[in-house]
Amino acid sequence: MQTNPSLKRIQEVAFQLQDDLLQLDIDALDVSESVKSYFRYDLTKLSYVSKCNAFILYHLLLNQNSKKSNAIIVDHGAGIGLFSFLVKRMGYTCISHDLFDEYLDGIRKIGTALNARPDYFVLGDTNALIAYCHFHDLSILGLASRNVIEHLPDYREFFNDIAGLGSEGFSVVITTSANIHNPLVKRLHLKIHKEYEYKGSRVDMDHPDLDESLSGVQLRSELIRNHFPQLDSETIRRLAILNRSYIEKDILKRTQHFIQSGNWSAPPIESSNTCDPITGAWVERLVAYSDYQNAAESAGFSIEALPGFYNTNYASFLKNCISIVLNGLLKFKHPFVLNLSPFLAMKLTKK
Repeated sequence: MQTNPSLKRIQEVAFQLQDDLLQLDIDALDVSESVKSYFRYDLTKLSYVSKCNAFILYHLLLNQNSKKSNAIIVDHGAGIGLFSFLVKRMGYTCISHDLFDEYLDGIRKIGTALNARPDYFVLGDTNALIAYCHFHDLSILGLASRNVIEHLPDYREFFNDIAGLGSEGFSVVITTSANIHNPLVKRLHLKIHKEYEYKGSRVDMDHPDLDESLSGVQLRSELIRNHFPQLDSETIRRLAILNRSYIEKDILKRTQHFIQSGNWSAPPIESSNTCDPITGAWVERLVAYSDYQNAAESAGFSIEALPGFYNTNYASFLKNCISIVLNGLLKFKHPFVLNLSPFLAMKLTKK
């Protein structure tokens, strides 16, 4: 059996890939504007993204015994495929998975330009990914998911579903910027939740302006108004606010209950979390590590929290100095690792 690559080696490959990405003329490729927008956004923090991807791949491969030629790694919710390209540059077989065909098309074309084209492409939700792997009899070594779990409608269902992707020792590394245990990160996400609820969301990553018609309150108000036009505007807005964190069928059910009983629905049990009422996708959902732990263990995984790290490539010298000090503290095992970490990182291993 071969020796798994060191973190240093993976970082070297990640930084070479970073240089190639910086040289890539994305406008010369026949990809959608949303892919170009996503690409330009990632370029603004590319060094940190490269380190994060190296971190994820290292922990995914750690303590694995499979030969590289037999190892298949899934990039779950691949976006524009930066992790997929690293997997390919490291010599492993890669499945790029995403909900949006335009992103998978972008991965194909960018990957080809970088000589790092993934081997398989799966369009759809996690169930589509699992069905694809089973149909093609693909045994998965590991699955990586960066900044996806905080959007999934049901992370418990997700853990149960992916448990069938691999045999004993199958690994999953998940990271999310929505770290409820870090007070500063939590405060930022509370602001994000409030912004989505009342001010709207961005149309694309190139434009910071918010579209108020896409706010949570507006979307839920429209749903209620379309199904119950007899209600006045003030009642509709109050119902929309009380139904934060609920999806369409539940909103309609709770509204029907109000009409029949005259009793206002109970406030949402989620403290500030909010979701798209149509798709059920959460907006940077804050979840405690203990809740993830319980769900993972119930699905047949062992789980460990991994210490994250801060960006040290800011334009500000002071910010970089603070980040270096914090990163030093995160290297030691202590009860406050989750409170210090800028993101939540977890490794799941199938029992």
